[in-house]
Amino acid sequence: MQVIGLTGSIACGKSTVSNYLLARSFPVVDGDRLSRELTVPGSPVLEEIRRSFGNEYISPEGTLNRRRLGRLIFSDDRARERLDQLMAPHLEALTLRRLEEARDSGAALCFLDMPLLFEKGYDRFCDAVWTVWLPQEIQLSRLMARDGYSREEALSRVRAVMSSDEKARRADRVIDNSGTPEETAALVSGLLEEILHPPAAAEELRKHCAQVPAVPSSSGYPPAPAVPSPPIERPASAIRKPASRKAGWKMPVWLKSSLIVLSSLILVGVTAFSLMSAYLHRQMDLHEEEQRSIDNHYPLLYRELIEQYAGEFNLAPAYVAAIIRNESSFQPRAESAVGARGLMQLMPDTAEWIAHKLGVEGYAFERMYDPASNIRFGCWYLNYLSKMFLGNPVCVTAAYHAGQGQVKVWLSDSQRSEDGYTMLLSALPEGPTRNYTGKVTRDYGIYQEKYFTPDVLEPDLGDAVLLSPDQSGEHT
Repeated sequence: MQVIGLTGSIACGKSTVSNYLLARSFPVVDGDRLSRELTVPGSPVLEEIRRSFGNEYISPEGTLNRRRLGRLIFSDDRARERLDQLMAPHLEALTLRRLEEARDSGAALCFLDMPLLFEKGYDRFCDAVWTVWLPQEIQLSRLMARDGYSREEALSRVRAVMSSDEKARRADRVIDNSGTPEETAALVSGLLEEILHPPAAAEELRKHCAQVPAVPSSSGYPPAPAVPSPPIERPASAIRKPASRKAGWKMPVWLKSSLIVLSSLILVGVTAFSLMSAYLHRQMDLHEEEQRSIDNHYPLLYRELIEQYAGEFNLAPAYVAAIIRNESSFQPRAESAVGARGLMQLMPDTAEWIAHKLGVEGYAFERMYDPASNIRFGCWYLNYLSKMFLGNPVCVTAAYHAGQGQVKVWLSDSQRSEDGYTMLLSALPEGPTRNYTGKVTRDYGIYQEKYFTPDVLEPDLGDAVLLSPDQSGEHT
């Protein structure tokens, strides 16, 4: 069974496409419906939410107050992470069960409808991904009209998740929903045709249609039977008379056989050369296409600043680039819903504390929009975390995302850390921090291979340290 992931940012029209697919009788595993199924009154998951967030998020009827909980998680990153960690294992297990049920039913094609398909890693269960896309202004206007939000509320919800443009860049197919519902349905129908009737199947269908008898004319009368044409006889003057054969030299059998063998060898050689040449050109095209994809998805902006401050604070430049890509996608004026700012997404209190440590005079938080200041502050903080966690990259990356205190709690758990100082990626609990750390780990390797050629072979990130603090604890 082929699984197509269906996703899209908030208010982009993913439900419209999902409903169209259901109307066409395709099985759709809907993540929103599964979440509601998990939080029905009396369910174990709803009880966990009550214990974690409080009774005020449960209505008097015993149902989940989704609107109130939504306001909380869209304004508080830590609350959203806590809810994600609570829901993640239950949602994934139920999703896989529904996909298996679709497969058992004999379905050849199934759709996995997930708003956070990329963010939560559900794209790994899909053979391809379709994204429903809208320009941001249309997205905001539809969200405000649909849910009655102010522009600020709508913006906070749009910015709290991956942008519509980023999802479009990661998808295999993009459905532009800025037109009419009919135009969107036509786009989806065309994508279904690509899957259900690929070119080879379309050619077979064309041949089959060519063999079907003609349809009667609109007059209502059957078409006249075909009358066979009389054979055409050539005039005698046009018929060439056989010429008398002259005696000539007769080729020996051994020479004829040798020429046949030689011709066959030449034909085989030419065919093999043509096939090899076509294969090599195809491999070159695939390599160039792969490189273009990497260039688009893994840019390296502000390289000089990254190398300058990574060197100053004894960090791997590729690691800093991976952090920036996952924090802001190299957008210097990026700002999160909770106020983190700039390329490395520093919070106001953290940035002010770093400015004090660095002895920066006349500091103002506006400076975090400046790439040089932001990268310098972020590199200093990564250096600080690396000293705290003895250079263990998993701990440093997790602390950059979830905070030092949370990582220390995980390290104190003997089931996650054997020595209380280091931790493997697989030991992190399922959820946003583990996903973030895994992406940074992956991107670190890509940036290292693509942009930074070390003089000596660097160890794998899973075992490497990001810096080597000296005896005094200052960066080298």
